[in-house]
Amino acid sequence: MYTVGRTSQLTGVPRETLRKWEQRYGVVEPVRSEGNYRLYDDEAVRRLAVMRDLVDSGWTPREAARKVLEDRSSAIAGDVPSPGSPLSHLDELVTCGQDFDVVRLESTLDKVFAQADLADVVDEWLMPSLVRLGEAWQRGDVTVAGEHFVSAAVLRRLSQAFHQLPHPDGESPRVLVGLARGSRHELGVMGFAMVLRSRGVQVTYLGADLPVEAWVDTVRELGPDAVVLAVPTVEDLPAVREAVEAISTSTTVLLGGAQQGRIEGAEPLGHQPGEAAASLAGRLVAG
Repeated sequence: MYTVGRTSQLTGVPRETLRKWEQRYGVVEPVRSEGNYRLYDDEAVRRLAVMRDLVDSGWTPREAARKVLEDRSSAIAGDVPSPGSPLSHLDELVTCGQDFDVVRLESTLDKVFAQADLADVVDEWLMPSLVRLGEAWQRGDVTVAGEHFVSAAVLRRLSQAFHQLPHPDGESPRVLVGLARGSRHELGVMGFAMVLRSRGVQVTYLGADLPVEAWVDTVRELGPDAVVLAVPTVEDLPAVREAVEAISTSTTVLLGGAQQGRIEGAEPLGHQPGEAAASLAGRLVAG
């Protein structure tokens, strides 16, 4: 959670403008601390940054706010599968985090991964469920330990699914996937890597917190068809910009994550990692 001052620094939006956008357009709804200070989460910072970019490009504030709110409504509507779907139980991770129920957690993960296409698992169940888990933690319904307990289990299950997939042949396109220096939010990018490999792409997954020198050396050694990095939070922007600048002259760089639209020199993948991975695989294999 970020204070008004910190949010202003991260988004480049002056404090008074923040208040105006909140009160006049309702683009964000900050929570209040015990001392009655306004606090903003990552999603609020993302929305404000998107609105700022639209206004800077010539949109009126009213038009920009409407666009941001419409995109948010569409994303929420798209997060909810039909009631009969095996992916419809979006609060299972929250319940497991509250109870530290390892048997139920592992059973839930096994069931979901067995009953649906991996891209659907990531977009329709995993990412929405993780959002709900994060919201439950913010409300105090799940402890930090409970959230870590669930996240660690999910990462293990994604890694297991990734390694159980058949190896694509040596003529298949190769993609490097990972996170830049200091970034540790692996779940989304690991889900992306899993789906990409399931679609016949050779994926070299490099994990979290990789310094720019390592990215440069690995790109030079392997000569991949593309590199995919994630930009999950605003704090990741400087390191990702550094990495993109260093490797974009050698290969195509694509970005996922909430802040992907704020990096120049790379192609944004959108905010549905499963769909984005399947689409990228189709492009590379066809090419």
